[in-house]
This record gives sequence, structure tokens and C-alpha cells, in this order.
Amino acid sequence: MLLKLAIAMSTLFFAPEPEQGGPKTQVMYVKENKVPCTGVAPMECLQVRTENESEWSNLYTNIQGFNYQPGYQYKLLVTVSNIKNPPADGSSLKYTLKKVMYKKKVAVSNSGNPFVSGKRWTLVEMNGSPITSGKIWLEFDPSGSRYHGNGGCNGIGGEFKQNATAGIVSFTRGMSTMMACIDENDMRNETNFQRSLEQKTYNYRVENGRLNLYGNGRRLLSFKQGAGEEKPQQQPDVWAFISSKRWNLIQLHGTTINEPGIYLEFDPAKGRYHGRGGCNIVNGTFKHTATTVTMGPGMSTRMACGEAIMKRETEFMKAIGSKTYKFDVAEQTLNFYEKDKLVMIFGMTDKEQK
Repeated sequence: MLLKLAIAMSTLFFAPEPEQGGPKTQVMYVKENKVPCTGVAPMECLQVRTENESEWSNLYTNIQGFNYQPGYQYKLLVTVSNIKNPPADGSSLKYTLKKVMYKKKVAVSNSGNPFVSGKRWTLVEMNGSPITSGKIWLEFDPSGSRYHGNGGCNGIGGEFKQNATAGIVSFTRGMSTMMACIDENDMRNETNFQRSLEQKTYNYRVENGRLNLYGNGRRLLSFKQGAGEEKPQQQPDVWAFISSKRWNLIQLHGTTINEPGIYLEFDPAKGRYHGRGGCNIVNGTFKHTATTVTMGPGMSTRMACGEAIMKRETEFMKAIGSKTYKFDVAEQTLNFYEKDKLVMIFGMTDKEQK
């Protein structure tokens, strides 16, 4: 009952139900931090609002194609569509990213206070022993006096109280998911970490960029800001990323594309692309470098659709036929340029499962 009520409330407050005739497009703002919430199990929810709302609400489902990063506020253009026969414990609405309108870094500053939104604290020491996995972390939401994070295997959350004057923090009312860790060491560390947060009070100090929690004069927990230890990474392969997604056309020659069903998927190993032009299936060859893409002559099936759809498809086929573009992947869009002029913008979504 609690889950159904939460989902119903999230639908009511931030997402007007789309008309039965088709998806509805709306602007949605996303806050810089997630908060603990209870769906099928304890989880983390995005905080969202529409242009007409001043209060943030929890989103108990995901936005397809949207890759959230903590510490940033977003303004998104999304489509909202009805889900036929939704599950009893799921949302009746589907949210799909159409465009990231802006992404803004939110300054994290509170006179050195470690318990502020947007800061992630990764555990590096517990009871005198180093923790090197980088899997255990906490984030704090002072507006709700809550924390959330990961114990190394399971999502965790709960409440905390801070006395900034005395330098004291108390943890109360913890919760977590109930997955079993594959690695025994991860399981042991998670169990010890959760015990360290159960009805415990610590003195805290921020020293040399670390958040240290003390009990009985001993440092019991030590966190550093940001992610855990990072191993050297190879230069990312942008085409491996591009090939893993579906790219929906959202702008052509400066005109916003509202029609669904115009998309491309790329297979760099075979040098081929395929997709839809709005009516017909399209495919062809392409060559690529790290900064350019050369599209070969395109082919399509020969179905006939409405005049407006066919006109748009013809424009799209002309744009992708025997052309060389510079490209970049900016935020969550794939952008094609010709002589430094933006020609096409594609929005990212996940590929359909076969």
C-alpha cells in the first residue's frame, strides 16, 4: 500500500497525465542530489519538479536515456507517455529524455560543513584498517536530516542529527536492501559498516580533506571526498559508447523534430548503420575517426506514409546520404557539424532488447 501511494503521489505532483492521443512533452527540473525513498525496496529517488512547481517531489521510476550525475542541476525536455497494463507496483507513466536543456554545477559550500548536499564521502578506513575498494560511501541531505549511500553491496539509508557547534553527529533508523554480496570481504565490510551506523554518536572533524569520525578518543571511520581509489584508465573509446545506444533525431537544420521514430544505431565493427526515417527502415555504410563520420549512400524500404512524414524522411535521408560530418558527444546528445554549422542533434536512449 505504501509503495502504491508513493507512486501515485509522484505521478500526481510532477507529471500531468498525457492525453490519450499520444505522448506529452514537458520541461522537468532535476535536483543535484538523490534522496532515500521506499519503492519495492529501499532505494534512491531523483528529486524533480515541473516549471509550474516550486517544491521538489520524488520520482519513483527512471527517465529513459538520462544519465544523472550528482552535484548538477538539470533542465530536461522529456516525453511522458502512458504505459499499457502497468504492473501493480509500478508507475503508469513512462518518461523518456528528449533533450538536456542545461546542466549546471551546483556549488557546494557551507563553511566547511561536511554534511551538505552534493558531497560524496567514500570510506577509506574503518576501525584502524584501510578500505581500498571504493565501494562504500555516504551522501547527506541536511534539509531532511537523512543520509543515503552504499555499503559495498547494498543500498543503505537512514537519518542523522548534527550538532555543528559541538562537532557531534548521530546516526539513527538505518535501512538497507537485502542482496547477498558475492565477495565475502565486501560482505564483511558492509556488515561492520552498517553496525557502525546503528544508533551511534561520534565526534567529527574534517582534517586534510577527510571526514573523520571519533569515538572514545579513537578514529573509527575515515572518509575522503569523491569516489574511491581510481585505477589508471585508458582513453575512452567514443565509438564503443555511441554503438551501445540508440540515437533519436531531435533537431535537423535548426528545426526541432517532434515526430517519433527517426533514429540511427551504429555498428563500427562492421562499418554499418541502421534505423528508421520515420516511416521506412533505413541502413547504409559509414566510416569514422575519433572526430569525424562519413556516411555512405543510404538505402531504405519503400513503404508510403503520410505526406508530412514522407517529407521529413526525405530531408533526413538527404542529410545522412554521402556526407562527412564532424561530431561530438555533448552531455547526452550526438551532434553532427558541417563546416562548423550544427546540422543534426540526436538524443540518446537505450537500445531495445532483442
